[in-house]
Amino acid sequence: MDITDKLPSAEQLIFNHTQNTQKEKQENIKHLLFGWIQDSYDKLFLLIFLVALIIRILVYLKTNDQVLWWDAADYMASAKRWAGINPNLIDMWYYRRGFLWALIGTLFFAIGIGEIGMRILVVLLSTGIVFVSYFLISEMFNKKLALLTSLGITLSWVFLFFTGRLLTEIPATFFLLTSLIFFWKGYMKNQGIKYFILFGIFAALTVLTRMQYLMFVIPILLLALVREKHKIFVNKKLWISIIIFLIILIPHFILYNKHFGNPILDLTNYYLGIEGVSKTGEVGVELAKTSDLFLYINNLPYILDANQKGYSSLFVISPIYLLFIIGFFLFFIDLFLGFDKIFSNDTIQKKFFILSFIVLSFLFLGYMAPQLEQRYIMPVIPFLFFIAVYPFYYITGFLKEKINPKTIAIVFLIIFLIILIPNYKFGFSLIESKKLSYMEVKQAGLWIKENSNLEDIIIGSGLPQLTYYSERSVYPFELAYRRDLAKGNESDLDKFILEKRPKYLVVSAYEREEPWAFAYPQKHPDLLVPVQAYPNVQQPVVIVYQFDYDNIKSLK
Repeated sequence: MDITDKLPSAEQLIFNHTQNTQKEKQENIKHLLFGWIQDSYDKLFLLIFLVALIIRILVYLKTNDQVLWWDAADYMASAKRWAGINPNLIDMWYYRRGFLWALIGTLFFAIGIGEIGMRILVVLLSTGIVFVSYFLISEMFNKKLALLTSLGITLSWVFLFFTGRLLTEIPATFFLLTSLIFFWKGYMKNQGIKYFILFGIFAALTVLTRMQYLMFVIPILLLALVREKHKIFVNKKLWISIIIFLIILIPHFILYNKHFGNPILDLTNYYLGIEGVSKTGEVGVELAKTSDLFLYINNLPYILDANQKGYSSLFVISPIYLLFIIGFFLFFIDLFLGFDKIFSNDTIQKKFFILSFIVLSFLFLGYMAPQLEQRYIMPVIPFLFFIAVYPFYYITGFLKEKINPKTIAIVFLIIFLIILIPNYKFGFSLIESKKLSYMEVKQAGLWIKENSNLEDIIIGSGLPQLTYYSERSVYPFELAYRRDLAKGNESDLDKFILEKRPKYLVVSAYEREEPWAFAYPQKHPDLLVPVQAYPNVQQPVVIVYQFDYDNIKSLK
């Protein structure tokens, strides 16, 4: 027999190669998706992760057709303009904002998936926060604490509610926490230069999404200073992170400088209230009263579990908040008693970082945003839950000799799950109660879109929402369609109408306007004819007026 008879044919060789390639690809995909699963804790977390995803899909199903709120509509209206949906739209973009979120929206509108695509992305990023929080706490401490922390984030009413909103806090929080993982791997554990590179990239994405998150540079800098003191300034790897961070931010710096001058000076002026250092001189935030600094600290019970009543009394204090108080003292006692070791002890340094991350964030927010918005504090929430679950971990130290640690972890997971159920229920009840808010504004905007041309101009309240839904240029009564523009008055509006000849005027009871703005249609009854009214229960809350230019003389 010829030996060639035993050799595989060319077809067989090609088939075998294809099969091997497919198997290799499948193995690579499997490793990518599940290669991180190494023990029972990871398996338990995978279950929590899947629960987090399912819950957020439920949020999406409940909210996919709800009306965009002011800021979300602002981002998405800009996205529509940049995507070329209506080239006549005015430039509403506020250049003190990071533009990444609106830019992502632009891409989605350009390829035809628009708002739905953005809502799905928020679901994925909100679930991703659970994922990266688990790995961050695992890197910093251990998987037991990470597991319990991830459960808290999974059922946090703050994350659940804002998963249904197209705002910047969820994507910015995801980028920030991811950057902290890479910072920890690169700087704290010295695992390679690639982590410094990734840290710089994700830190830049964080700021490009939400500029206010620059404040989180301070606790990172403080940690580096206590570890290295002055040597931090000659750390070449950190400089690589900084350079990458700055390079990615260059487009934003250019845009910012064009409108407001030097970004550093303007931010100092605007957010810190230090006057006279920027070309605009505009002060955006001013502390009304010292107590505002502690606004977010005082509202920790509400942030953790929405318990607005009774938390001032120890006898009716909520379980999560009680756990947080106990955990705070148990976790930070080493820091308070051993502060003299801060320059040499890794454990003390980690605790110092978390304390500074939480406290400085709260104080900055109390200064910059003295109106309670739980979404502002999202990046801190994983560490809040970490502290709240720490008593469970502390107890395991006394029980591990008698009970299997895995059994203890499961028992504590169940206990914590039961404690978190009211949190979950409150989140969904809040979603339900706010589901129809601003619906009348949306209806008015869609009606205007159907009954106007692309070049038509609208005057009205609810600027970004009307712009988004009508896809028309909408000017507010005071004509300041961006926050950096000077506001006009009634006579300025009269001149604008004479010159630009807008088609519709919209009055919304949802918005705070000057008395003259609400009275404007009554002052010009011949010029402004009501054509649409949208009631809430029985009372109209949004009214659309059409201009009748045959009676334009009423303005002269």
